Amino acid sequence: MGDYDVVIIGAGGAGLVAAVAAAKEGARVALLHKTQHGFATCTAYAGGGFSLAYGEVSPEQHYQKTMETGRGINRPDLLDVLCQEGGAALTQLKEWGVNIRLSERGHASVSSSARTPIMGGGGLTAELTALASSVGVDMLGNTVATRLEIFDSGVQGVHTYDWRLGRNGYIRCGNVVLAGGGGGAIYRNTDNPARITGDTYALALQAGLTLTDMEFVQFYPLGWNEPGFPCWMIGLPIIDHVRLTDEEGTPFLHVALSEWGLKNGREANLYARDRSARLMGQKLQEGKVLLHLQEVPEANWEKSPFAEMRRFYPRGTDPKSFGPISVAPVEHYFTGGVIIDEHCRTEIGGLYACGETTGGVDGASRIGGNALTNIVVFGLRAGRQAAAQHRPTPAAALEPHPAVRPGTGLHIVAARNELRDAVQKGLGPVRDRAGIEAAIAAIENLRQQLPSFAASTPYENLLLCEMPGMLLTALSVAKSALLREESRGVHYRADFPSEVPSWQKSTFVNLRGGAIRVWCD
Repeated sequence: MGDYDVVIIGAGGAGLVAAVAAAKEGARVALLHKTQHGFATCTAYAGGGFSLAYGEVSPEQHYQKTMETGRGINRPDLLDVLCQEGGAALTQLKEWGVNIRLSERGHASVSSSARTPIMGGGGLTAELTALASSVGVDMLGNTVATRLEIFDSGVQGVHTYDWRLGRNGYIRCGNVVLAGGGGGAIYRNTDNPARITGDTYALALQAGLTLTDMEFVQFYPLGWNEPGFPCWMIGLPIIDHVRLTDEEGTPFLHVALSEWGLKNGREANLYARDRSARLMGQKLQEGKVLLHLQEVPEANWEKSPFAEMRRFYPRGTDPKSFGPISVAPVEHYFTGGVIIDEHCRTEIGGLYACGETTGGVDGASRIGGNALTNIVVFGLRAGRQAAAQHRPTPAAALEPHPAVRPGTGLHIVAARNELRDAVQKGLGPVRDRAGIEAAIAAIENLRQQLPSFAASTPYENLLLCEMPGMLLTALSVAKSALLREESRGVHYRADFPSEVPSWQKSTFVNLRGGAIRVWCD
């Protein structure tokens, strides 16, 4: 498949920015992505908004608010980079020709270039994809990175699998950037695309790296929870215009916002997604939570955001006659991940990571808008750093590692569904020891069956390639959640409902002898 100076794994915003940055430094760059065009990413489906230190918002203010939201376990060195470089990083993208609107109030947006309102970041990924091609990045679609080749000197290459052609491959390279996003697809209820399966977490663990803070999975508080509706988020500011109640008609979230010192759903969307999702989860244990969209005046359905929301109703359905909509939290973002330094370096020579794949920036919870700022700031750093190292391409070419060996046991589609159901039940926004331990047992049982999973089509072979990453990601979340016996940020333990000051520290995960090991500092 060729030799490269830098191989980027993942074609979301972080990977695309890193690829362009490395290519502009003169490196030979390949970008691996599992779909044809790289748009099945969280960046493409994001709202398109950034939070950053810009204009009226100082780096110190952004730092303080992000640390406060992260409950004090954010990595100060990484957070300082995010807050100091956010404005310059987005200005760099504007100079590349990317359409970004910067606001003096500490926000920015790429939604003006979005293809559809649902894909608020789709314009950004489209522009970055075109830019990457124009600067010479080789875009290797339908390609899964299945294993990293590591020797004493560091990264030597990447084993790959083209799932459409059923072809194993091997790329020699001196530097690799892990930018494959999080692991949202391990959940039944997620707004992440189906290909977000924790691949780069698994690659890191199998290479000997350590992950941090994997118990901190962010759930967006509101999502459609009706039969026939897609699993998708509903912007939390909607509660400023539409009643949200329990089955008794109590506006419980509005009452809570007042107690938390927040003015409205817009502020909650930025600073209290964790508490809002937790409260939603608790209410759902008592009964349904209802969004009273049937009360919206007819004329408003032609305006934003209701015009976009109408598209989620089944064809031919009148929102006013449908009645109140059942809503529930949806998995949204992983705040934990691969440990890096401020230059995106890992413990392995030539191996870097950026974006949602990494942990440390957000701590126990993330400010709305920080995810896109993160991918640009650290994507730039990772790409430039990898290109600057000039590690020699290994002289020896290895035989490709066989990626797919289908068995005759449980079908891969059934196995994937079984995993997602177990994770959803035991590792949602409200957790306890019994639920977490049940999830661990189910995940371990599936790991034992992994060699026997059956697959027969190219797409099923892709699912087979993704399953190790899903299982390792799910087990990392579960065992970290079991270890953290307190509630902090997006991690809520019903059996340990309080935040414990002595637990203001991170958890760590690695893989030793095929077993996941967890500990805290």
